[in-house]
Amino acid sequence: MYEENQKLKAELKIFKIKALKEKIILFGVILLILAELVFLITFFKKTFSSPKAFNKPYVATFNINKTITVGYIDTLTKKMNSLLKDKNCKEFLLIFNTPGGSPSASDEFNAFLKWVNKKKKVNVYVESMAASGGYYIISAIRPIVANKNAVVGSIGVIMPHFVIKKLADKVGVEEDSLTIGKYKEPVSLFRKFSEQDKEYLKEHLLLPTYDNFLQTVAKDRNISIDTLKKYADGKIYVASIVKGILVDKISSLIQYKQQIKKRLGKNVEFIQIPLEKKRLPFFNIKLSSDIGEFLKRFYQ
Repeated sequence: MYEENQKLKAELKIFKIKALKEKIILFGVILLILAELVFLITFFKKTFSSPKAFNKPYVATFNINKTITVGYIDTLTKKMNSLLKDKNCKEFLLIFNTPGGSPSASDEFNAFLKWVNKKKKVNVYVESMAASGGYYIISAIRPIVANKNAVVGSIGVIMPHFVIKKLADKVGVEEDSLTIGKYKEPVSLFRKFSEQDKEYLKEHLLLPTYDNFLQTVAKDRNISIDTLKKYADGKIYVASIVKGILVDKISSLIQYKQQIKKRLGKNVEFIQIPLEKKRLPFFNIKLSSDIGEFLKRFYQ
């Protein structure tokens, strides 16, 4: 009888310890959930309430730091277009850190900036790079201000092409296209360009695109085609070397912002405009319907 009582007491003690542990863990889980809720409320307030700075005069600042694509430019144009209606938005500042990209997207944004600049001043600054399509874009605005070590230029056109035939042969993949028209398939990953393909692509794609690039930049920069061609063989240049040709002024970003403030007034703020929507945070806690199973993760 005595042994049974001792055994019962021991089991009861173990039960109480387990119950206490469950309460402690449950209390911790509740605290974590409350912390998550507080975080969510704060997140929503910051996301959906207008920043105080927007209620004062400001310069809408965009960091153009991706490859130029149609989708990226579409996002930029929509954002800038919506800010044209905001009376507190006095000007735009576009900070360039891009290697370029799509010629058509670059041309579209070039034209858009010229249009916007007639309604609300657009300032451009090259922080690290505005090459190829990036330079195509900024030629729309004068003056082009750049960091002395920024890279500009790369005026030219490229059509990357990879041949994977050897790899395809190893894994048993072959091409079996069906086309009508002699020039319907000038590019294939399974073969190199033939001389005929090269001539066709140069004449019908690369050279016309290159000519459009030259014509646009020459007109925007008010320089002759012959002068521009000296800097349009695909080379990149440090901004300080081509000041007065591809770049108008050399400055640091802080100095340039101070110049803008001097023109607009010291109360003007620079507001960074986000291009990507904030993602809704998720709960990091996965609750189990069986608290015992939850406890096993900690006490096994």
